[in-house]
Amino acid sequence: MNVTAFRTVRGRLLALMVLVIVPIAVITAVTAAATYRSVLSSIEASQLQTVGNFAVRTRVWYRESLRVVLAATASVAAIEASADPCLAIARRIVDDTIGVSAIAIRVGERPGCSASQGDLVSAEDIRGVIDAYRGRTRTTTWIGAELADASYGVTQIGERRFMVIYARRTTGPQTQGMESLLLVSADIIDRAFDLGTVNPGVTVGIVRDSRDVVVARGVDENDTNWLPLDGRSGPQLQRWVSASRSGVTATYGSQLVAEPDLFVLARFDQQAERAAFLQFIALLLTPLVTLMVLFAVYSLAIDSNIVRWIRGIEAAAVARASQQPRLAPVEPTMPDDMRRVSEAFNALVTDQAERVEKLNLTIGANRHLVRELHHRVKNSLQVVQSYISLARRQQDAAHRPVLASIEAKVQVLSSAYRHALALGEMRPVELKPFLDEVSAMLNGLMQAGKPWISTVAPEDVALVVDRAIPLGLLVVEIASHAIHDGPDDHVAVQISRGREGHLTLSVVTDDRRIGAVETKIALGLLRQIGATRTEATDGTSAGRWDLPV
Repeated sequence: MNVTAFRTVRGRLLALMVLVIVPIAVITAVTAAATYRSVLSSIEASQLQTVGNFAVRTRVWYRESLRVVLAATASVAAIEASADPCLAIARRIVDDTIGVSAIAIRVGERPGCSASQGDLVSAEDIRGVIDAYRGRTRTTTWIGAELADASYGVTQIGERRFMVIYARRTTGPQTQGMESLLLVSADIIDRAFDLGTVNPGVTVGIVRDSRDVVVARGVDENDTNWLPLDGRSGPQLQRWVSASRSGVTATYGSQLVAEPDLFVLARFDQQAERAAFLQFIALLLTPLVTLMVLFAVYSLAIDSNIVRWIRGIEAAAVARASQQPRLAPVEPTMPDDMRRVSEAFNALVTDQAERVEKLNLTIGANRHLVRELHHRVKNSLQVVQSYISLARRQQDAAHRPVLASIEAKVQVLSSAYRHALALGEMRPVELKPFLDEVSAMLNGLMQAGKPWISTVAPEDVALVVDRAIPLGLLVVEIASHAIHDGPDDHVAVQISRGREGHLTLSVVTDDRRIGAVETKIALGLLRQIGATRTEATDGTSAGRWDLPV
């Protein structure tokens, strides 16, 4: 990140903080996600191991029961006895072995025998089970060498359920043919075979086709609501998520115990997954929130220790241009370098204020001198006008017009300065009262009692004194020549608003006295006020000029 793209100190410092925080936040998120995946993998492995352990225990039980069947069959084959010793062995096994409900043994071509505990299972039922399991798929050998072709399962006889161990071995060079069946009460697995303790929230059982519960741990065996709606089949160890019959979503694991439909099924209530997710959120949010709080504290620290003082200096710098300048803040809590900047700035402001005060005093004195000088000029002009007026009265009629023209020009100068200094200091001259005074002066000076010259000017239009004086002198010049050529003619000097920022000057006479504006003096005065001719003489018009304000 290019921090120079940020134009403020605060922006650059925060950008540097972001450069530190973002990689830490990314590493934190990656670490939390990796930890979460690792915990989930451990939970999955633990759940699968639980299912596998129970499956191994069940298979071991079946394996040992198969050994009982084979041992009994071997005993019958060893004595080569008739049916009576076979029945005696079968009866002894049933009577002396806890949980064995029935057994059937047949060796070679000799007649077989069968026995049941308390006549719980009839001979017909035993033969029916043998016939059913004779055509079943042989159960895969789990460990060790094959002892016989065996099939395991569960059967229902009447109201009772039995675990079935069926074994068959064909004749061979070293062995005799045999066929045996062992029925063990399903209760014996629950009483004599420990499926192991399970953690809270875990239900494990031996089921058929994921529908019929044979033995269960963690729940009542008659309760089937914990079974999944979406069952799985197959010999592999499996794990999946499904809703139970009660509508609760849980994680299930299963493994085939005996072909084709006997499984170990386990349900896990996902509490471990939720705990892992909460741990993931904690691992993710705790450092992120810490970084956010750190960023906020860092931002506040920047504002209170840096930006606040910078803004104080900036406000003081802006106030320098106002009428009420102020000093930059200087406090003991400020950083030393910033305090030195504030002190240097305050010294500059104080020095500037002293210079401004001295300059204002000097300007005031100069204004007083200039005003006094202009008053002296105005008074001098009035004195000169008075002497010319006295001289005009003492001369004969031939010389009076010349002196009257000179007196009018001096009076224009005096009138212009009087209007400019009306408020005690120099300011632009308003045209309307100034030109009205000039026309009244000319009417009284050159032809008393006869309004032969008039001026028209708009309100609220003013010119600086350096341009108002030439305009007044131009009116006197035009009037002097016009009255000399035709005393009875009327002369009108009109000023009107033109295009934006400009005025229009028009001179109108009764008999198109253009000579009055063609003299060198008149043309020089027009140039002095910046007038530009815009219309040629026509009729009684002596001309029209464009005059910038």
